[in-house]
Amino acid sequence: MPEPIFESIAVGDTVPPLVRTTDLAHWNRYAAVNDEFIPIHMDDADAQKVGQPAAFGMGNLRIAYLHNALSAWLGDAGDIVEFACQFRGMNFKGDTLTASATVTGTETRDGARLVHLALSVVNQDGVDTTPGTATVRLWDGPPSALPEPAAAEPSGTATPGVHLTQAEIDQIGTTSEPITAWPVDANDIRHWAIATHWPEPPPARFVDEAVATAGPWGGLVAPRDLDPFAWNPRRPWGGPWLRGMGAEPGKRILNGGQRSAYFAPIRPGDVITGICRLVDVVEKDMKLGPTSVFTTEQRWTNQRGELVRLGFMTSLYY
Repeated sequence: MPEPIFESIAVGDTVPPLVRTTDLAHWNRYAAVNDEFIPIHMDDADAQKVGQPAAFGMGNLRIAYLHNALSAWLGDAGDIVEFACQFRGMNFKGDTLTASATVTGTETRDGARLVHLALSVVNQDGVDTTPGTATVRLWDGPPSALPEPAAAEPSGTATPGVHLTQAEIDQIGTTSEPITAWPVDANDIRHWAIATHWPEPPPARFVDEAVATAGPWGGLVAPRDLDPFAWNPRRPWGGPWLRGMGAEPGKRILNGGQRSAYFAPIRPGDVITGICRLVDVVEKDMKLGPTSVFTTEQRWTNQRGELVRLGFMTSLYY
């Protein structure tokens, strides 16, 4: 498709949608690259233990669909620099998901040409299961990263509740030990792109070295949603404040949403180190019942000390 031109973009413009009718064939491919062979995504009986009618797809796969829609629109003209979404519904077997984006504004910030978009993943019943936002940058020279934002601060409203304890509240601000992933291989990048674009082939820039070398990055770089910690023995998702995964009240967990800012790209051979900080935890009365909302920040850097990603995750314990 034609690459976007900054001066021609207007509020209300839409990105060509990505549509998938999902089932275990999609989920298994994603689980194979992201190590998400979790029982609630594979077995109806396990999903029913946590109050769901059947096995359901990974929220992270819907994130991949949104990234892929944006990436297909951008081509080599730019990059995703900010992404956020919430999960408002499940993806069950046979659901038809439409991942789409609509331009909400443009700006030039410190010389960077930015386009802001509203995101959605709507199922066949018209339910937006994954509302979100994104900011993309259109190149007007060699690729470069935006400045790092200010550090996230806690809300200051945490109090003990039905499940939330003072001991957990006291851990706000705690940072996990650094965890270093295995080196990223070119085939890690290829496999990720193949799995998340299936059944369509991925863009050549993610699998063909010659095509990637001719692009703005001068070589293969990973899709922005790739997790370099997948299949590593340890992953920087959390720390001692998290409660594990169980079926009893207070230990049932859902991914409530994510927000990420992207900086240096991940290239073959990069070694990524991550640390996780508990930013905040509060208890809210939700449809699920008393729910502890944990907000964590992941900070990824490469072997050169460059910031790669700031990722914020909302974990719901109900």
